[in-house]
Parts: sequence; C-alpha cells; structure tokens
Amino acid sequence: AILKAPVDLIYNGGIGTYVKAASESHAQVGDRANDALRVNGGQLRCKVFAEGGNLGCTQLGRIEYALAGAQGEGGRINTDAIDNSAGVDTSDHEVNIKILLDQAARDGSLDAEHRGALLAEMTDEVGRLVLRDNYEQNVLLGNARVQAAGMLSVHGRMITALESRGQLDRNLEFLPSQAEIEQREGSGQGLASSELAVLAAYSKITMTATMLATDLPDDPWFEATLRRYFPSRLVADYDARLVDHPLRREIITTWVVNDLINSGGMTFAFRVQEETGASPVETVRAYSVVREVFGLADYWATVEELDNQLPTTVQSMLYFEGRRLLDRSTRWLTQGRRNRIDVAAEVEHFQATIEELSPHLPDLLVGAEHQRMVARIEEYADLGVPEALAVRAATLLDGFSLLDIVEIAAAEKLPAREVAAVYFTASERIEVDRMLTRITALPRDDRWSALARSALRYDLYAALAGLTHNVLTSTSSAESPAARIAAWERQNAEGVARAEATLGEIVDANADLATLSVALRTIRTLLR
Repeated sequence: AILKAPVDLIYNGGIGTYVKAASESHAQVGDRANDALRVNGGQLRCKVFAEGGNLGCTQLGRIEYALAGAQGEGGRINTDAIDNSAGVDTSDHEVNIKILLDQAARDGSLDAEHRGALLAEMTDEVGRLVLRDNYEQNVLLGNARVQAAGMLSVHGRMITALESRGQLDRNLEFLPSQAEIEQREGSGQGLASSELAVLAAYSKITMTATMLATDLPDDPWFEATLRRYFPSRLVADYDARLVDHPLRREIITTWVVNDLINSGGMTFAFRVQEETGASPVETVRAYSVVREVFGLADYWATVEELDNQLPTTVQSMLYFEGRRLLDRSTRWLTQGRRNRIDVAAEVEHFQATIEELSPHLPDLLVGAEHQRMVARIEEYADLGVPEALAVRAATLLDGFSLLDIVEIAAAEKLPAREVAAVYFTASERIEVDRMLTRITALPRDDRWSALARSALRYDLYAALAGLTHNVLTSTSSAESPAARIAAWERQNAEGVARAEATLGEIVDANADLATLSVALRTIRTLLR
C-alpha cells in the first residue's frame, strides 16, 4: 500500500528489492523475502523515488517507472549508486585526509591527540565538500533530463562508441538497443533518468581512466584542484604536503573529470572528440582554458543562487547558455591549436582581454544582433531572472567571438576594442546571426550530419574573422566601423556585387546543407 501510494516522495532506506519491471519475474529479482510486497515500476504513483538503500529497485523497474510511472506522467528516479554517492564520497575524503595526516604523524609533526581533534574539527567542512559534489552531479542529471529527447541520437552514438571499445556492456546495464533507440526517437522519448545515470557514470569512469594514463595530472596548472578537494584547515596547515600525497594524481583526475562532465554534460567530451578529432586530454585542457577565461564557474554559481526562486526549467535554460559557449569555444581551441594546449599560457593570452570586453558586449552588438540580445534579455526578465544575470546570459554566447578578436588584435597589434567594433559591425553586415540560426536548424541525426553542421558554423566564424582582418588592415582607424566596411566594399566593389547577387538568390531558398555551403563559399571568395 505504501509503495502504491500517490505521494510526492518514497524514500527507501531498507534492505531488499521492492520494485521490479512487469517484464521480470520475482525469481529473476532474487529477493524471496519481499516477493509478497514487491510491485512493478508502472504501479508506483509517487513523483520521486529515492534509494537510500542499495538495490531498492531493479534497473528495469527504475526504467519502467521513469517512463510510465506517476500515473502515466513518468517518475523521477536515478539509481542507487547516485542516491548513495555521498556516502562513498565521504569515505573517499576520509581516506585521503587520513593518508595525509598519517604522513605527518610518522615524521613527528602531528601527535595522536591533535590528529583526532583536527579530524573532528573538519567534519562539517567535509560534509559541505561532499554535498557540493553531489549537488553538481544532480544538476548534471537534471539538465540531462531536460535535453533527453533532443540528445537521444547523441546518447545512442556514445553508447555504441563505448561498447565498440569494450568499455560498456549495453545488455548488462539494461541500456536500450539501437532498435529501441529508434523507436523512442519516433515517439519523442529520450533515455530515462536511470539510464542517464548509468551513462553519466560510464562517462566519468572511462574519462578518469583515460586521463590517469596521461601526464595531465602532473601539469602544475591542475595542482590547484588539490586545494579545492581538501578542507581549508588542512590546506592551511599542510599545503606543502599536498603535492606529495600518494594519491595526488587520482585526486586531481577525479576532481577535473567531475568538474568537466558535471558542467559540460555527459556527452560533452565525446562530441568534441567526434567533431574535431581532438584527443581526450586536449579536450580537457581546452575545457579548462575556456572555463577559466570566461569565468564560467562564477556564472554557474550565480545561477545556483536562484535555487527555489526560479523554476528549474528556467535555471536549465541559463545553464545551457553557458554550455553553448563552452561547446563552441572548446572546439575552437582544439581546432586552432595544432600542438599541445598549454593551459596556463592560453589563460594568460586570453583572460585579461575577454574580462575587459565581456561587459561591453551589449554596446558592441549592432543591428539585428543587438535586437536579438534585447529580446533575449526581456525574455529572461519576464521569467524572473535578475537583470544583471539576464544581460550576461543573453550575451554569453556572443563572447565566443572574443576568441577571434583577441587573436586578431594580438597578430596586428591593434586595440582589442577597435577590433571588436569592426568585427561585430561586419557580423551584422553579412548577417551572421541569420546564417547561424539556419545552421543550428540543420539535422544532427548521425555523426556525419553533426560534423557537417559543425564545419559550417566554424567556416562562417572563420570567414567573419577574415573579413574583419581585411577591413582593419586596409582602412583607416580614424573612420567609424561602418565607414571602414563601406570603404572596403568600395575597394572590392566587383566581388561584393557578385557575392550579393548570389546571396540574394539564396535568401529565400530552403536552408539546407547545399545552400548554406554555397553561401559560405561566396563569402570566402570575397576574402581572397
């Protein structure tokens, strides 16, 4: 009766498996003591089912409830591993702290009495660190549920890739077959929350193993993560010992991988590698640069402060603004740096200028792009987003262009503000926003369509950067940006006329891969 009650939450803290799928027999569950109590996932009417005990539900029972529970609306459930992960995380911190303190005790710098007092003193902060990890992991899963249907084809490709590398057994984990994925696509369903939880786990496990086999944990840039992992008192008293911790590489790797996947999403690294051919370690390095230079950690923290003030769907919209910037910028960096990405050097190269220009993006955007920004700010304001955050969210993706602007300014030794003014005026002139909208609307059902869409987008940005460079180097800085572009067009009148004639034919055509490719080729021809 409790299991079938129409309540908000059922919290299972006991021993035993109480929920199975209709397709499973009680004998398959293997818990005879509870055969008389057990129900099917589709019979649950609670809105949320939390597993405080291990294996309160079978995985198929979870999936059935997630897809058809809560009176046909679908239920909210993760897995027992997710719901119990704070306990594992606490043990992880405890062991790593004791290893460090035992080293100090062995060399006589810490006696037993002070060791016990120090451990007790750090209890609350360890709790906060653990809850922080689990908060971020649940934000990851919450955002994944929002995008589950739209990302199903990507999830399917990732499952297949993991399976082909021998890193995942689809059947063992009860993940859908390719045929089942196609059926769900047809019905507008994505992976269930419990399936997303499994995929998130494998994305972290496989990425961690890959990173440990590289020199990434030995990069001095990532030593700062040790100080984020341990309690502040321990860092203050034993900072010099942290780099000698026997599990230093494992701690750094776990922290970095958690941060990347919780922030970027479980398919983030997979999609970067799929679309750019970048290695996993270069993907992590590029992510770390982007996270730092755009201040994304601060942005996400601002979104988090609105917990229980805004609907979760609105917060997800804000998170996705950051992810779009992260996606494009990480790809830009992996494609633009042929050699190993030096995180510290790239942060030094980009950060100051991006921090200087970012607040001025609302003034730098012109024409239709400025109107789009204003409409987006108003949309967020109507949803209850505070003004400062609404402005930042509405201009966040425009910050991607600052990467090209920094590169041009450095190459030509020009003020970045001057470059930015010409860049955004040129963007309006060749209607980059309209082209990007059409590119985004292209299908990404398989790897090749995703690659084609990505290539078009970056070709467009490259063409815009090239146009900006040509205008800057062939016109006078004494003129306004619009006047400089007009002057450049007069210098290239014949080519501009041909391009405008071709683009004019394309404007009203269907926005498919062929027409967009021709449009980009026409723009690039102008730059020769």
